[in-house]
Amino acid sequence: MQDQKAKRRGGKVKAAWPADKNRPAPTRGLVRWLAKQVGPEVTARKRSKQSNVATAAQSSSSTGLLLVRSFDIPSNDPARERLADASYTYDNALATFAFLSVSAQSQAVQLLDQLKALQRTDGSIEYAFNVKTGTSTAQVRAGAMAWVGYAALAYKKVYDSTKYDTVIAGVARYLLTLRNAQGLIKGGPDVNWVSTQHNLLAAGFLRDLASKLGTRGTLGTGLSYTEINNAANSLGNAILANLIVQEGSLAYFRQGVGDAKIPSDVQALGALYLQARGDGRAAQVAEYLRQKYYVAPRTSTAGLLSGFKPYNGTGAPDVIWSEGTIQTSLALDRLSLLSNAPADTAVLQIASTIKGSTAGPVGADRESSSEEWGEYHTWPTSAAGSWLLIRAATRQLLFDT
Repeated sequence: MQDQKAKRRGGKVKAAWPADKNRPAPTRGLVRWLAKQVGPEVTARKRSKQSNVATAAQSSSSTGLLLVRSFDIPSNDPARERLADASYTYDNALATFAFLSVSAQSQAVQLLDQLKALQRTDGSIEYAFNVKTGTSTAQVRAGAMAWVGYAALAYKKVYDSTKYDTVIAGVARYLLTLRNAQGLIKGGPDVNWVSTQHNLLAAGFLRDLASKLGTRGTLGTGLSYTEINNAANSLGNAILANLIVQEGSLAYFRQGVGDAKIPSDVQALGALYLQARGDGRAAQVAEYLRQKYYVAPRTSTAGLLSGFKPYNGTGAPDVIWSEGTIQTSLALDRLSLLSNAPADTAVLQIASTIKGSTAGPVGADRESSSEEWGEYHTWPTSAAGSWLLIRAATRQLLFDT
């Protein structure tokens, strides 16, 4: 129950534009749109002259969070009431990466300050919030936490700062408490299922944290390089022992232990993880991704789009998923595959759906919703916008961000 959880850290959040109208607004269209996604739509103007906003009281009745709204839903859409103020923790971590990639430091600080205030003293943080009411889901999920750790670590790397070391240390320690007998990290404290993506993210986060600390470094109260590095290596070994499948000359990652689904984003992240380990199967996974998920150009309400499906397999939704398409383009580019041209073209087509600073990129080319496969919508999504900014920063693609 909520009242049995550890207390929130609490604290002040240094507001950025538009919560603080006195701070400079981003000049680039997509960056400006993403910045406007932060905070409740109705109450943002009431905070316009505040440079610091108190947030994240220990009660769930806190109001007005400076987190990014995950979706930009049309006013006439029936899902608006249900999801307009939804803010997934993953989307905030990803937006932090995006803001860092364009040197929008004040925007990154705003999100990290808010996440730090919401983090509980045991290191945990729930996977979703309501930006208007301040309430959260009850569940903690390892993947969302790993993304938060990664985002805070990225800030530490870019600005050589210790500002969010408590966030990083808290995430690292909490994730290590979720390991099971196989050496893999469970989805959360209340479940026994294991997600491949969660483990890939946790292993990568711990690996990069160890690298940043150096062999003699420590973080927080006694979290040492040796402990973190050993955990990263053992977790990585467990991933490769349990979650990758060889299919002839190709390889792929299953969605999780005992789960037959094969998601495209897991292949993209998995290929990048294998490459960082120097594992030759990185190219096999990337080639599986390229061959099995591509959708040729087709007409949508947003125009002509091509890209990659969210899943491979019978019954999977027939949608072009912007987020997975951009991740695929990034993975293929990082692996230097000459066959990545269709992916880059698809990214440009998705970017063409941006309308200056008034509308971000579409989340998918068509609507699809089911309990088994999840929801895909044609609304603009913060995740698609964030991935576009990250992608543009890694390679000079020809679109105005």
